[in-house]
Amino acid sequence: MTKQMIRPDASMRGKPTRQLMTLPEQIAERIFNAIASGEYAPGDRIREEALAEEFAVSRGPVREALRILESDSVVRILPNRGAHVTQLSMKEVGDIFEIRRKLSGAMVGRLSPEEAVALAASMEADIKSLDTLAQDPEAAAAYFDTSFRLSRMLRDSCSNERMADILASLARQTLRYTQLGLATPARRKESARNWRAMQKALKAGNVELAADAAEKLIEDSKREAVKQLEARQAAA
Repeated sequence: MTKQMIRPDASMRGKPTRQLMTLPEQIAERIFNAIASGEYAPGDRIREEALAEEFAVSRGPVREALRILESDSVVRILPNRGAHVTQLSMKEVGDIFEIRRKLSGAMVGRLSPEEAVALAASMEADIKSLDTLAQDPEAAAAYFDTSFRLSRMLRDSCSNERMADILASLARQTLRYTQLGLATPARRKESARNWRAMQKALKAGNVELAADAAEKLIEDSKREAVKQLEARQAAA
């Protein structure tokens, strides 16, 4: 990451009614992006003093940013050892995905038919992109970015802000494992079909069917993530 002064920017969920992020939230977002992109590996230490210099801030906001990430299980702060990137166990991954699946279904299921139809229209362009990207074996990163944007769009449609905030936290906790769950071309094609099925149900105003598709999307991702983790452990 290049040295940069942190300045206020758009909200984490993109809602115009939400206040701008605090300085620690902005720093947390940038650290999180570095972890998600692989700049920090599981177990790596994140040094406060280096980040404070990099972002041209004092160590206080960096320390608070790390606490934010710890609350999402992205880092763990150890006494006298500082902050380290977490490596979740397979049980933890399964548990978090299960909670995310149930809440995602509940979030979609509480939409009114009118809200569902409007959401389906706003998703159309990205759904088409997923259909195309899923056919390209080299488009894993672009596919993931588009899928993540659609997930954020779903959360932004939720009128229950507390539910949306919890889901955003769960998405952050599982992001590295969601990437694992989309590691193969076959999985990305399956994911694109799930997204298309959800959008089709929303377009028809059938929120129950859309909620089922939302849950299947998360469940399939969990299944593949656990499979990939098991394979890594076996190869180690």
